[in-house]
Amino acid sequence: MPTADTVRPTTASQERPLFKYFPQLRSRIAIEPIASLPTPVERLSLSDHAWIKRDDLTHPDYGGNKIRKLEFIIADAIAKKARRIITFGAIGTNHGVATAMMCQQFGLECVVYLFDQPASATVTQNLRLMRAYGARLIYKGSLPKTILAYYTSPYRLRTGSYFLFAGGSNLYGTLGFINAACELQCQIEQGDCPPPKAIVCPAGSGATLAGLTYGCQLIGLETEVIGVRVAPRKLGPVAACTPGTVYQLMIKACRFLTETCQQQQIPRPRAARLLEHYYGDGYGAATEQGLQAMEQFKAIGITLEQTYTAKAAAAFIDRLESADAAVLFWDTFNSRDMTASSSSVVTGELPQNLRRFVDDIRTEDRHCSPA
Repeated sequence: MPTADTVRPTTASQERPLFKYFPQLRSRIAIEPIASLPTPVERLSLSDHAWIKRDDLTHPDYGGNKIRKLEFIIADAIAKKARRIITFGAIGTNHGVATAMMCQQFGLECVVYLFDQPASATVTQNLRLMRAYGARLIYKGSLPKTILAYYTSPYRLRTGSYFLFAGGSNLYGTLGFINAACELQCQIEQGDCPPPKAIVCPAGSGATLAGLTYGCQLIGLETEVIGVRVAPRKLGPVAACTPGTVYQLMIKACRFLTETCQQQQIPRPRAARLLEHYYGDGYGAATEQGLQAMEQFKAIGITLEQTYTAKAAAAFIDRLESADAAVLFWDTFNSRDMTASSSSVVTGELPQNLRRFVDDIRTEDRHCSPA
């Protein structure tokens, strides 16, 4: 946990709504203001009660929910004098792309351990993008081998190594989404949207759901946050996407805020809600409900993908059927066109054991636009 002498104070240009609600944090944590915030809230024509939070637009180059987390994570890495960030994910990890992009921007090395997921056009593009942003890609094949490689990495013996759990889900990633809840509250107060009765979001590594859930509780926003599980319950022997792992992230945030914001009463978090039955056959595997939701969103000009947002959108559409008040879909996808950036990397520039994922993919992801 950081102390006052290990971080740079925030400045006016770095101001985020989190510091409005928790002013003592200004002198305890820094951010790197990389995100284009606030992201818009918009009404959707799917229903009288349908709204969307456009976190697909968090950055002009590569949007999505990871950018919010990295504002805090990159600042923490810099404060700890990191030279490199080491993380892991599936071969099509959006987190890997966003982390590689930010590492390149801030002059840090990026190392990503990778495990298999179903092949798709998005996977191909993200592999290319990670290389385009200079990441070192270490493909281990199976999930257990990847987990073992991450936790026994030789980089743990090198000074300047910052280890980041999959999806950017650590304390600072959670703070990024507590900030997101504060941002939404400001938009409600400004009249940009009504207070939602429910928020629906994908839940993978957990920090998005943890931060939104606890953030709403902290600021008194009486909204039910509903996470839709899109990732395995376990990564090898390590619990990954469960109510317990989400709650542990909330508890870490609670302890940090309690220690830091001693002039405020910080409530203990209440458990997050996590839906299980939209997951389908596995991580990255398309579901019929998800594909149908993708088509419905596509018809109104919103691009989703099969791994995360399509499954959450299916739950959102089901929720709308009985809604009597506003329901908000939190869009965690990147909607920026990355074709040019990914095309700059030829197959031969990828590690040999990853080239087949590019060579073999043709039209398997017809339903998915570039991520």
